[in-house]
Amino acid sequence: MRFVAVLAWLILAGTGVALAQDRDTRAERQEVIRLLGQLPDIAPIREDLRLLGFRGDNLDLAVAQAELLYRDPVIAGYVADQVIAAFEDPTAVRVSDGLMWPLIERGLGHLPTRDLKFYYTVERKIMETLTIRQCGMAVSNRMRPARFAELTSRVAARLNTDALEKYYRIQAQAARIGARRQPVRLSEGAARRVEERLQASMTRSIMATDRAGDLMQAMINLDQASTTEACAIGRLFMNTVLQLEGRALSDTLVYMSRP
Repeated sequence: MRFVAVLAWLILAGTGVALAQDRDTRAERQEVIRLLGQLPDIAPIREDLRLLGFRGDNLDLAVAQAELLYRDPVIAGYVADQVIAAFEDPTAVRVSDGLMWPLIERGLGHLPTRDLKFYYTVERKIMETLTIRQCGMAVSNRMRPARFAELTSRVAARLNTDALEKYYRIQAQAARIGARRQPVRLSEGAARRVEERLQASMTRSIMATDRAGDLMQAMINLDQASTTEACAIGRLFMNTVLQLEGRALSDTLVYMSRP
């Protein structure tokens, strides 16, 4: 969305002025936080969200979510630190990934299983709503992140309001946690157990289809699979994961939520 580009330019430009004038780190940090807080009043957030298909209560929710993410003191403080670090050493922070999504990723794994399951249920809905070509390109990592963000936003705009509100609440909670804590790290043994379980579960799911041979080959060589096969693997994967229960579900969702 356009306001993200505006945000990046304004913050980095404003930080440049602050750094040139004053080397007081606390003052620099407060200036970036101030600029972040002003963004919802400057950038065309509501207009951009309306162009993505948001209407009525969903539009109000999306605008409120954007304002929260840029004005929450914990989140804004973390983002300010990242912006300053990026200005001082452009190789230290991947600004191209955006300022908010990496923060949400840091916190997701700390959430309760019930919230993670809901979050990935919405993600499954988004995957199911994309066209097969769009879905396959996303699953096989052939789609630009900006394009994927646009498509998922268009799907989110059509969610029922209660689901969208809960989805946004989970994102905001993850962002606040991510600002305070390091990502969850699974031990090598735990990660291996999850991978083995996923391999076995996916194999069973694939063998139950009428395209078992093609889909097994696609799963092994996803980057070479057709978009149709890649999409089928992605959708099958989400369905397989969300059918797990208990500790198996919990561990798998945490595994999937690692940055």
